[in-house]
Amino acid sequence: MNSLFEQAEMARQNSQFKKAQKIYKNLLHQSLEPVEKAEALLGLADVERIQGYFVDSLKHYQSASQLLKNIDPAARVDAQVGWALAARAVGRPIEALRELKKALASYKRDKDPQGEAFVHWALGGTLRIAGDMKGGLKELQIALRMFKALKNPEGVSYTYCALGGIFRMLGRYAESGKFYGKANHDMRHRGDTFGIAYSYCGLGNVQRMAGRFKQALPFYQKAEKLYGTIGDRVSYAYTLWSIGTTYKMMGIYGPAWSAFKKADALFKTTGDTRGRIYTLLGFAEVEWLKYYPAKGNAYWKQAKRIGDQSKFVWESLHVNSLKGGQLNPLKIHYQKVGSLFYPNSIPVNWP
Repeated sequence: MNSLFEQAEMARQNSQFKKAQKIYKNLLHQSLEPVEKAEALLGLADVERIQGYFVDSLKHYQSASQLLKNIDPAARVDAQVGWALAARAVGRPIEALRELKKALASYKRDKDPQGEAFVHWALGGTLRIAGDMKGGLKELQIALRMFKALKNPEGVSYTYCALGGIFRMLGRYAESGKFYGKANHDMRHRGDTFGIAYSYCGLGNVQRMAGRFKQALPFYQKAEKLYGTIGDRVSYAYTLWSIGTTYKMMGIYGPAWSAFKKADALFKTTGDTRGRIYTLLGFAEVEWLKYYPAKGNAYWKQAKRIGDQSKFVWESLHVNSLKGGQLNPLKIHYQKVGSLFYPNSIPVNWP
């Protein structure tokens, strides 16, 4: 039995998420002690979340949490953190923040610095999604200090990626490139396939935001190839959106539309409403640029509807910056969330 758990963990460490998922499912069909069943549920939920099976992931985190309630309260906190990461992905960042703050208090009480560092990392990304860029940056800086002190190279490199992302949102592209470069170096040194792909996409975004569109594409293509080998659908969808945005900025609308369409299909499948706002805005801009205002407005209205229903402050700001193919002067609103970025012409090179 232990060998199966070891096989699943080895597969997960090697970014073989589908293989790990299969092993965990097989384990759940066997006779397990409650702690072992909870461990299998947690492992399954983790690899489901990474692959974008968010509904199943939320269910399995919840089942693990219930099992662990009386037998291992500390491990139950791990389940709550995982649940929060899946919840933020499906447009529930406020609920995710609430659970993460509870988890942070528990890890502090139990004197678990690894858990604390991980929650600071998770809070950084969740606050970014919720539109609190300054708060997100602060949490990530805490996470980086803690992971370095704990000599946790995986935590450090993934925090580098997160910092690369939030600095891009803040319009601080040189700093974004510095952290993505560090992440890519470390990920390649450690042989982390998922992390290498993630950082390659980030490096592509650094080139794109600098207006070096042709130079961005090879980085995306490297990321796309790696995501294909591990079966990722979540980060891959955002890479496709980045490719579409790059072609849009180059005025090459056919490939832009094709990339947006593939990304949108993945966002629909995974239930990623935040991602859908980006692809719908991409469709809208392409239609406006091709002088089909009615079609562009229809896509914009869909993005507006999702933005109004969600708690995604940043993405809603993007939507409200555009209307009928025209820019609204919302620079001051971007400044309020701490960003130097603001759209000043269509097409928009969204960060």
